[in-house]
Amino acid sequence: MPEGYSGSTNRKIAIDNVKVFDGDVIRPLSTVIIDGNMIGDDDSGISDRIDGQGGVLLPGFIESHSHPRKIADLQSLTSHGITTAFQLACFSKEHVHSFQKLPGLVDVYSAGAPAAAPGSTHGDMIQNMISIPNLLVQGEDDVTRWVDEQVSWQPDFIKLIAQTPGPSQESLNALVAASHGHGKQVVCHAADANSHAQAMQSGADQIHHTPLDKPITADLAQQVLYRGQIVVPTLSVMKAFAGLNLPGQTSYESARESLRIYHEAGVPIIAGTDANHEIAAVVSFGKSFHDELELMMEAGMTSLEVLRSATVLPAKHWSLNDRGVIEPGKRADLVLIERDPIADIKATRNVKRVWVAGEEYTGPCEGATEA
Repeated sequence: MPEGYSGSTNRKIAIDNVKVFDGDVIRPLSTVIIDGNMIGDDDSGISDRIDGQGGVLLPGFIESHSHPRKIADLQSLTSHGITTAFQLACFSKEHVHSFQKLPGLVDVYSAGAPAAAPGSTHGDMIQNMISIPNLLVQGEDDVTRWVDEQVSWQPDFIKLIAQTPGPSQESLNALVAASHGHGKQVVCHAADANSHAQAMQSGADQIHHTPLDKPITADLAQQVLYRGQIVVPTLSVMKAFAGLNLPGQTSYESARESLRIYHEAGVPIIAGTDANHEIAAVVSFGKSFHDELELMMEAGMTSLEVLRSATVLPAKHWSLNDRGVIEPGKRADLVLIERDPIADIKATRNVKRVWVAGEEYTGPCEGATEA
């Protein structure tokens, strides 16, 4: 049983004296009922009462871009208030499933291997790291084979890599169509301005990262909005990459300006960090999520928009209809903090208690201490 698991199944718990974020405002003091793994509305038969001491109760945070590799990563995510996380690359179906549905820890959804082309940066990295054959997409004629094989791994969604050199536009379009044919959402990695244009044209549901070479254009943002696509900017990893001073044009300001343009256009934006151990631009698990929220505000989003990008909006756009809000019948994914995060987004850092599907995480809550 993982460390931090409370083991309290099927109990009915009342969290008294808390202000609840309902997706739009912080409501006055009230009581929230945890009935098993769900939010309840019947206060009879309460087995335990918790005094929230006037704190703020939020829906559990949803981390939309991460790469956890070990249980310690899941514990770190959970301890920082993240109750759902998306794993953006996994190279075996056994590993895909080994991190899922662990009681008392962050609920993980995963892609399989990303769709990368031979000779691309990601393609070379995959071939150097992984000995599994046929993981790369050899061209448009190979799309059906690749998607069918990935779907057999039972991933929750499909990830593509748009880059130059990389899959052709025709291949990207075909990958999206084939994945949609299997009922899978498609996420597209796009770390430069040209890749954002490719991702938009492909019809991918989500575009992850923001360009470091130059900002996207207002016209591109309008096209992304028109197509119903969303953006996960991952400013944390873009800032880390820019700080490496690698050869070529890499400016964090381009990433931040791109987010500002997407936001101004009205494109839905959800929070993700690219938390990882593997690449030079290392991003911490959990703490970076709170950094990300502040970076998004620096790019022009309001504190309310940022909170929604971490709760109700990702639940909507990932089609997780059982979470993202605190209301009867929803999963009891909850985070208790001390102060109003709409007044000061840094308040999210001071995590006091966390519940995942009604189970309280009893390891240390390592929410980043406020400076």
